[in-house]
Amino acid sequence: MVKMLAMAQQKKRSVEAASEMLKRLFFMEKEVMRTSGGYLTSISNWELKKIVPLHMWQDSLRADALRTRVLEMRYPRRDIDQNHDPKLVQFAELLVRCRNDREFVEGAYFVVKRALKMAYQLYLQDADPLDDAPTVAFMKRYSDEIGEQLLDIQDIYPTLAQLHPQIDLWQTELSQLLRDIGGILGVEKTDSLDESRYQALLGWPAYELPLVPVRDPRFEKALYHLPSNFLAEDASFLEHQIHMGINHINEMWACEATATMMWKWDDMPWEFYSDTARWCYDELRHCLMGEERLKAWGFEIGVDIPMVADHYISQSEHGELAILALIHRFESASPGWKSGLLRQFSGQGDTASAQDFDYDWADESIHMQYGHKWLLHRLKGDIDAMEDMLEEAASRWNTWINNARREWDYEPFRSRIQAKIKQLEAMQDG
Repeated sequence: MVKMLAMAQQKKRSVEAASEMLKRLFFMEKEVMRTSGGYLTSISNWELKKIVPLHMWQDSLRADALRTRVLEMRYPRRDIDQNHDPKLVQFAELLVRCRNDREFVEGAYFVVKRALKMAYQLYLQDADPLDDAPTVAFMKRYSDEIGEQLLDIQDIYPTLAQLHPQIDLWQTELSQLLRDIGGILGVEKTDSLDESRYQALLGWPAYELPLVPVRDPRFEKALYHLPSNFLAEDASFLEHQIHMGINHINEMWACEATATMMWKWDDMPWEFYSDTARWCYDELRHCLMGEERLKAWGFEIGVDIPMVADHYISQSEHGELAILALIHRFESASPGWKSGLLRQFSGQGDTASAQDFDYDWADESIHMQYGHKWLLHRLKGDIDAMEDMLEEAASRWNTWINNARREWDYEPFRSRIQAKIKQLEAMQDG
């Protein structure tokens, strides 16, 4: 008679338990990413606005790996996007009720991202290094990555705390509520859930997306971002360099637009959120390309050059679909334009700008696919309706910008840019 040999070492976590924990982590990564996207248009601090899209993209990569792993574990089960813990869903929905930049940081980062950092550490402590090796392989870097995000925010937070003195215990109450429901992994529940805490947090005002994206109060007011003569044939190459820098940095509007879609459209396939997170980060990179060049020439952002989401504003009253249509209309023509700028600036010896246009051109080729795919998705495959919407958005923009140029003469920026050009030309001649 053959005896069964029992293994002495007890295994740590079943596939069912592991997949449930990973599903909760995926949900929280996705929701903090979407909250960040929703609040991006309301962020006023320029340094904070510039760092959040990078973090959103990183969040999307973590979420995508988690989602893929859950689907691997119980293939062909496909409930990763449904049946989330109702208490965790309620908690996530509170995050966007923040009333200013400080509360956004305290909720999204100091509560949720700190909790995510600890949750990944906790998951790895009991993960079987052989049985769950595919999860361990990608997850072991997550705690450090979130730690770097938190360090980014710690550099900015003192300024936010000074601008927005604490009125209520937003961070404290959110932290306690998360503990009450068992934390992100659902394993640390208290004896009883204090329902009054949740109700009190519901007292924070419901979030409303602004029709006009917020800009840093340190910036000068502006109506549009480029002067009416920015394509004038008699403009000097230096003027053209500066105007293209201004155009690049103001691509923040497209960054905010894609983030807005991510937030507003909560019924889309996961691929949409993955695409828009990348799209949003790409637009931030283009913005930073312009900032880098303008600062090198000695311009103070928002003071010497305007910062305004004019394209976004021209469409926002007509909804997110109109904004997407305008982005797609512009980006469909962008590769041809940017490739021409690449040749022109390379020929003039401005290799820094040329390289920016080269990478921008590569990004826009991807974005054309995103725009076509998701605009058509929202229009239920109606290609004629999409073409009509593209024309309407372009016409709306042309009317808006023509009216704006009649209303405002681009001062004081025109004078400041011309004064800076004279300084730069004098330096070149000297």
